[in-house]
Amino acid sequence: MISLVYVSTSSGALAAEELAALQAQASRTNARCGVTGMLVYDGARFMQLLEGAERVVNATMGRIQQDSRHQGLSILRRDEITERECPDWSMRVIALPLTAAGSATEFAGSLPGEMAPETRMLFTSFASSAGKER
Repeated sequence: MISLVYVSTSSGALAAEELAALQAQASRTNARCGVTGMLVYDGARFMQLLEGAERVVNATMGRIQQDSRHQGLSILRRDEITERECPDWSMRVIALPLTAAGSATEFAGSLPGEMAPETRMLFTSFASSAGKER
């Protein structure tokens, strides 16, 4: 089994309805294929964690790389794993930015308890930088 984290730039802003449709479609497909993970979207960028059998995660990444909503996709981490960090999420989507005081702490607290500290820090850093100058 592998865990893969990537970032990409959105080719255009997604409306809340489009994001909800993306989550519904990904959840169905991932549940059928045995992929788990999460997607964080800040209005301009995506960060996603995918975990599952290597061939299935590779096929999922192939579809994502062909998806016109993504540009400049970069894989940040690809590791062999024995345990999932998001075992109960076929695909959870979290929309940002974090604007309220304490929202980064709230975001970190919403992540799965099984998530490794390094992964939690990676996603919380991404979430905290949403909306800031790039």
